[in-house]
Amino acid sequence: MRAKLLKFWKAAIATRTSDLLEGVEDATVRQSGVQFLSMSMLLGTVLIAMRWMHLSSIELLTGSTRAISLGGAIGLELCWAMVYVSGLAIILGLKPSGIWSSRLTAIVVVLEGVIALVRWSVGFDPGPGGNALAAILIVLTLGASMMPWTPRLTLSLSGAWILVATVTLVLVGPDEGVSMIATIFGYITVVVPANMVSFFRTSRVRDRFELRFLQTRYDGIEQELSAAKNIHERAFPQPRTTGQVRFAYSYRPMSQIGGDYLYASVLGENADASALLVLLDVSGHGIPAALTANRLQGELMQLAGEDQGIEPDELLASLDRYICLTSPETPVLVTGIAIRVDPKKNELRIANAGHPSALLRDSSGGITEIDATGPLMGIDPSASTTWGLETLKFGAGDSLIAFTDGITEAMNARREMFGIQGVRGTIQSGWLESGQRWPELIRRAVDRYCEGAVNDDMLILDVYRPQGV
Repeated sequence: MRAKLLKFWKAAIATRTSDLLEGVEDATVRQSGVQFLSMSMLLGTVLIAMRWMHLSSIELLTGSTRAISLGGAIGLELCWAMVYVSGLAIILGLKPSGIWSSRLTAIVVVLEGVIALVRWSVGFDPGPGGNALAAILIVLTLGASMMPWTPRLTLSLSGAWILVATVTLVLVGPDEGVSMIATIFGYITVVVPANMVSFFRTSRVRDRFELRFLQTRYDGIEQELSAAKNIHERAFPQPRTTGQVRFAYSYRPMSQIGGDYLYASVLGENADASALLVLLDVSGHGIPAALTANRLQGELMQLAGEDQGIEPDELLASLDRYICLTSPETPVLVTGIAIRVDPKKNELRIANAGHPSALLRDSSGGITEIDATGPLMGIDPSASTTWGLETLKFGAGDSLIAFTDGITEAMNARREMFGIQGVRGTIQSGWLESGQRWPELIRRAVDRYCEGAVNDDMLILDVYRPQGV
């Protein structure tokens, strides 16, 4: 606690007027200056009137005598009034900057203290500086409340008042019946509220400054995330709506970007060209997972470009070696499904690396579940892992639906997972309208199941053969 207070004290003392005025218009500071001087002058006038009304009775009670004539006393009060009038005239007429308006009010406070001490020293202010203490209490507290005074400035004004008032006390001497220690204690007491106000105001200003700084940083990060999201999603292929092999997909990350990725490559421009599709799910979420997914995209492009006929099991093995070699110290785990569709043979070949089972829905509505054919990728850099390859018939009207675990692990309010059975039930009992595919239907079913709460990245792929083409 002590260390925190010391840290706050140092930070507050280091605050500059320019820090307090950041984002504040000069006109606003000038308006505060006019209000401060007007209120201080009004309250000071009340104190002057009270002093003049009770001066004779106070002299009788205290036995003190004035060391100044009546004309001199009136001249002193006029000097006091001129200080405030001059301050108001400068602010209203010359319109100084915010910093100079703040400094001008501090100068007025200094002159207020000087005049108050002169009144007391010549016997025109009875008691141990009673009215002087009230005047300083008023102007210092008002100034710290209304003007952008830093704790350093408020402390300086307070210290100057205590020092000069104490020197005056030593030279003039305390009034009868009042000790010097009590009088000095009074000098110190009247400046405490102003300093407390100044420190608390500085704390709030620093909090607002830090909040603006954090908001600016957040906006910058938000823009960077938006740009990263665009880059990540531009790496996804365009859905294919022509030819004998087509595909559609739906992708929704948990945050702005995620670790799910889909790669697609069609061999040639012919309608019966074969297609290679790879669906990946990188462990984790957000930016780290997205960066890994984008890195794997480059490797997939190279593998498919160097060997256009690469089989799914061979591709997973090569991708596994790449993951293990490029992430030796911080293992990256990746599940994935690689699919090769050959329309000439009405055949689909698939390899599954620890990924949720894919579902093959034939043209008659029958569903075949295709389990993993090997472990997930990135487990053991020293092993030469292999994956099995499954070959299935894939004719007109058939669809292969693959998805990441964000679909199967989606939970409802009772903490029950949607699961493979949820996907299976959707594609078994549902039907497709014109222009609609399974990813859209499945995602809507998941949203209804978990009431829209997303707790993982969701990617759904539908590879299909159109009928009558």
